[in-house]
Amino acid sequence: MKKTILFLLTYFIFTIAIKAQSVQLSLNSGYSTQSFYSMQNGETQNVSSENWDIAFSVGSMSSAIRINDGKGVRLHSYKLGDTTDWNNINAGSTANIGAALFNSETSWSTGAFDLHQTSQFDLGWGIYSMITHHVTGDSLYLIETINGNWKKLWMKKLASGIYTFRHANLDGSNDILVTIDKNNYNNKNFVYYSLDNNSIEDSEPVNTNWDMVFMKYIDLGMSYSVTGALINNNVEVAEANAADPSSYTNYSAHNFSSNINTIGYDWKSFQGTYTVDPNRCYFLRDMNQNIWRIVFTSFDGMSTGNLEFNAAQLNTTNIEDSHKNKSFAMYPNPATENVTFVYDLNKSNNLDIFDVSGKKVYEKTLIGNGLKTYTTSLNNLDKGIYFVIISDMNKILVKEKLILH
Repeated sequence: MKKTILFLLTYFIFTIAIKAQSVQLSLNSGYSTQSFYSMQNGETQNVSSENWDIAFSVGSMSSAIRINDGKGVRLHSYKLGDTTDWNNINAGSTANIGAALFNSETSWSTGAFDLHQTSQFDLGWGIYSMITHHVTGDSLYLIETINGNWKKLWMKKLASGIYTFRHANLDGSNDILVTIDKNNYNNKNFVYYSLDNNSIEDSEPVNTNWDMVFMKYIDLGMSYSVTGALINNNVEVAEANAADPSSYTNYSAHNFSSNINTIGYDWKSFQGTYTVDPNRCYFLRDMNQNIWRIVFTSFDGMSTGNLEFNAAQLNTTNIEDSHKNKSFAMYPNPATENVTFVYDLNKSNNLDIFDVSGKKVYEKTLIGNGLKTYTTSLNNLDKGIYFVIISDMNKILVKEKLILH
């Protein structure tokens, strides 16, 4: 029995498999869609990029609000007064707007509404209270929708996970108060909203089911919309140049970054037609710590929105860290309910599971003195990313990422 468990432990930590695939995706004519892609499972979802103006982050500790800037949405702060001036905004107010506000291109957690923070508790669009843990909106905005219509906008509050905001036409008509409960979308990164249609758009896949999204966004260096790939949270990418990128595998020689635009758009250039960089590749570390090599091969541009790349899996989970965790493994990962832990400990230790906010959601004492397995059901936990920690008093022996889906 001990030999069997030892074999499983070795298998799950050291097995290497190479998977190669040629990928064809389409954002369609005019980049009318955006494509969420999983390296392991292929395209997760291809959705409209033209049915929303604002995106609200739904993470438990997040208040970021982004706009669809790549598709023409433009946001401006109202400079002539505070929220008491709501009724004073009219069609003539667009004559005094300042520069447009754009999303961060390096982090999902900073949207156009989150800029111009002036203090520790100023989140851009509102002020955070340490007493109530609410964000109260203190700014008015003028926004041009994806359809070219001007609206006035007031992000009023985020309280107990519920966004409350108000929008109206500049003449005061069609004045609407909206609430969005982020708790209804807790397995997503964002929920979307159309100002013209007054509709909530739940068009994003589960946040553990994709690694990168191909879409239009604003490059802040040029203040110009570009088309490229942005990576998901908990995904990292390294860029490399090589004479033959399709055979280059030395990812350990390059620095990985969590900046969401590490792949970005500049793997291609335009000189009458689009050409891809023949010497560039990317190494993507997915949520399971697998390393993938990506080499772009073609891009058609806005006439079709078609693009192609080759992808090869260079390792499996934890191959880089196998020297650290030779006495521990868990499977399956990702898991849906039951998880088995395989461990070889000299004495009893604590097994704790934490969510991404740092809250402990599970604890168990593992009996030591030899190689053992322990299987438990985690069906009471929400889908998402967790961290498994094996500790001895205050010393962390093992820290691994667990995904429930």
